[in-house]
Amino acid sequence: MSARLFPIPERMEWQQAFLAAVLEKDRARVPILIQDARTKLVVRLDEIASQSFSHDEVEAIHDADYLLQGLQSSLSYRNDLED
Repeated sequence: MSARLFPIPERMEWQQAFLAAVLEKDRARVPILIQDARTKLVVRLDEIASQSFSHDEVEAIHDADYLLQGLQSSLSYRNDLED
């Protein structure tokens, strides 16, 4: 686990988790990172629902989740090609 130089605001945790999943080079770790990111997306959506929220952030979260679903699907497709 890498050390952080400064605390990440809660509203940005989902973004960091999303980028970690998308940019990970070790394919064995990607499914775990995708699950972590999707969990943080749900948590942030729950936080937003209880406050005034930015429509732009909600849309970005939905877009990120859609991309993570595609990434997860592509992993199983690539695994099938390698067998």
